[in-house]
Amino acid sequence: MKNMRKAIIGSSFFFLVMACASNALTLKESIDVALKNNPAVLVSQKKLDAANAKYAQAVGAFFPTIKLSANYSDLHSDPQVMQVTFGGVTQSFSVSSASTSKSWTASLTQPLLQAGLLPGFKIAQRNADAANEDLRKTLQEASYNVVSAYFGVLSADKLSKVAEDSLRLANSHLDQVQAMLNSGVATKADLLRAEVQVANSEVALTKARSNLELAKDAFNNVLGRQIDEKVELEEVPPSAVPALPDYQLLLKAAYDNRPDWKGFIYVKNIAEENLSLAKTAYFPVIDLKGQTGNQVTDYPGFESSLNSWSVMGVASWTLFDGLGIQNRIREAAANLDAQKASEDQFKNGIALDVRDAYLNLKSVVETITSAKKAVDFAEENHKVSSLRFKSGVGTNLEEIDAQVALTQAKTNYLKAIFDLEVAKAKINKVVGKEVLPL
Repeated sequence: MKNMRKAIIGSSFFFLVMACASNALTLKESIDVALKNNPAVLVSQKKLDAANAKYAQAVGAFFPTIKLSANYSDLHSDPQVMQVTFGGVTQSFSVSSASTSKSWTASLTQPLLQAGLLPGFKIAQRNADAANEDLRKTLQEASYNVVSAYFGVLSADKLSKVAEDSLRLANSHLDQVQAMLNSGVATKADLLRAEVQVANSEVALTKARSNLELAKDAFNNVLGRQIDEKVELEEVPPSAVPALPDYQLLLKAAYDNRPDWKGFIYVKNIAEENLSLAKTAYFPVIDLKGQTGNQVTDYPGFESSLNSWSVMGVASWTLFDGLGIQNRIREAAANLDAQKASEDQFKNGIALDVRDAYLNLKSVVETITSAKKAVDFAEENHKVSSLRFKSGVGTNLEEIDAQVALTQAKTNYLKAIFDLEVAKAKINKVVGKEVLPL
């Protein structure tokens, strides 16, 4: 019976822990929440919708325009009196007018030659493509910000625990020094130095806890939640250190996939099409128009009905508009030249981003191995120093230095572990696609 009670209590505790853990956000869930709430994503999506609607308008410009109109009127005027005198006799006449008119007209206009339609279509298409790349860029930036904030919280939490351990070691050492002082083995200076170490550890713990709260606030802000909302994140085990990717391959991938670079190319294409559009003003415009309709007018005593239809070709050609065409062409050509002039600068900016992310990842990868060795050495050094101090061989300063070195080594290692995840996310961002799994 006792074993059954223990099993029930154990099961209840397990399910309670699982229920609490289920509230913890995973990295993927955090990204999904951020993308749902991020106003920049919504703005980019609406801009894409508007660009697609503009593109649909450009497609529709090639099709005929059909209009149907109708009219109804009822005309009535007050009687007018006219007097006519003839042969000394005056005669009065009363004249009034009233009529009812009904008409309808159907018309069709089909463009036959409008040179500006094709460049306009291409401009709208490129604008839609550029808006889509802008949305992709916004999504990637939002995802990267979430990754950075997510691992920022996990890192701050771990560093806070390191600070707690450091304070625990400092207090333990202080108690030991106090006992040795009471036994006459240690000096008052040793006690004061141990108390200083405790105070410094308390300050470090206060800062670590404050940094953790700030990291949580930043995480909530990125996700679009209330700043003071409770943050519970799922632990992420340290990932294997990846093989360093080839820089040239990363750069090539960036030119193939980065949304801002592809958007720049689309904008340059738009500038080219704007120049083509400006030049189409030299060409004539020819439309085919057809119209049919009926008009019925009722007068007092009789009715008038008129059916009609017409088909015509309409052409217009602007020969001179006060140098407006020439200057619009000059403007479009200057804008295209400016876009081309900034192309190399834009490419160099991308190369700099990739280079910076690559060197950062390289630095973190190289740091992790050294940082792990430093932790192992610092732990061993602390054990030796602690035994030496307890046996009366080592000094108080030696023991405190070992504690400080151990705390610093753990801090460096933890920072390197979480910096690795952010560095991988930065590589994916600057390349424009996932090349290093998180």
